[in-house]
Amino acid sequence: MFGKMGLTTGVKSIHIGTLRWKERTVMDSRDRQYSTEVLPGIFKISLPISGKQPGPVNAYLFQGDPLTLLDTGMKTHAGRLRLALEELGYSFSEIRQIVITHGHVDHYGSAKTVRDEGGAVVLAHAEEIPYISTTTTRSAYRKNARFLAIIGVPVHLRLSFRLMRHFFYRMADCCPVDRALAAGDRVRLGSYEGMVIETPGHSKGSICLYLEKERALFSGDHILKHVTPNAFIMFEDEYVMPRRSSQREYYESLAAVEKLNPVIVFTAHGKNIDNLAETTGMYRRCFEERQRAILGIMREGKRDVYSIARRLFPEIGGKRRILDIYLAVSEVYTHLQVLESGGMVRREKKGRRLFFEIGPPPACLP
Repeated sequence: MFGKMGLTTGVKSIHIGTLRWKERTVMDSRDRQYSTEVLPGIFKISLPISGKQPGPVNAYLFQGDPLTLLDTGMKTHAGRLRLALEELGYSFSEIRQIVITHGHVDHYGSAKTVRDEGGAVVLAHAEEIPYISTTTTRSAYRKNARFLAIIGVPVHLRLSFRLMRHFFYRMADCCPVDRALAAGDRVRLGSYEGMVIETPGHSKGSICLYLEKERALFSGDHILKHVTPNAFIMFEDEYVMPRRSSQREYYESLAAVEKLNPVIVFTAHGKNIDNLAETTGMYRRCFEERQRAILGIMREGKRDVYSIARRLFPEIGGKRRILDIYLAVSEVYTHLQVLESGGMVRREKKGRRLFFEIGPPPACLP
């Protein structure tokens, strides 16, 4: 039923509803771990990336018809992904379908390489297709640069961000997407069937896939065990300043996933989650703490987003400094959107700069 098998060693018991399943680790002849069988015929393939967070990317292979990959890692992961498939008895040319959870380079970077060898059909949410199938346009670069200038990021860092974006886009090849996914769509994943759950917040068109019979959720970056996912700024074509509230949409998406009540969550980074309530409770506590911390900084007076971010994250530095600063200003701006919508803060434009200051009464959690 599940096609070819590799050598398996090592077991770990997990419970999926009434099913007791032992995860099996698959090794190559040099005892190098490439994949773990997390459910019968579903293999998690760990693809390393630099830095402690968010940690290695988890791609998933679904055996059966169609032989399916869920995410592919970066372009530089193609070699390791190929080895992982080979130890299971497969090649890129045998992959029939690739499902991409969202359009970040660590999730679709190798998709074109796999597709080119065997003609796999590529699926992604409609809002993610522009990020997967085309390079960033000059207008998008200009919009991002204007936004960073408005929120107070110094010019030397803005130039560094531009170089960083070029570097990131070298980590992926643009890949045509053959089918646009939407909420409620049913997708055959090897010998399983998954339902598409729209989970905007981390990106515009992030999706999770839910196996109803098994009560198993493949969460992409929407839910991670060891770290709160970033709710990235969502730019829109007609506006320089983001209008959509990433944090609010993220927590609305989280509530929708909680209603499914999955017994196991397979994440795109890090370990599986077998207690979703514990993880989401941690997220909400972190959210409240961050809101209080931002308000505490702002009580000292009117500030721009960049200065708040540097106060909130004073430890930023090292090789990842430029990326971490971008993540920090994104985090602060999206939190300020929530505080502003609840009347806790207000914005004021002075010349070409945007400032925030304390304003009237309390906000609700998203």
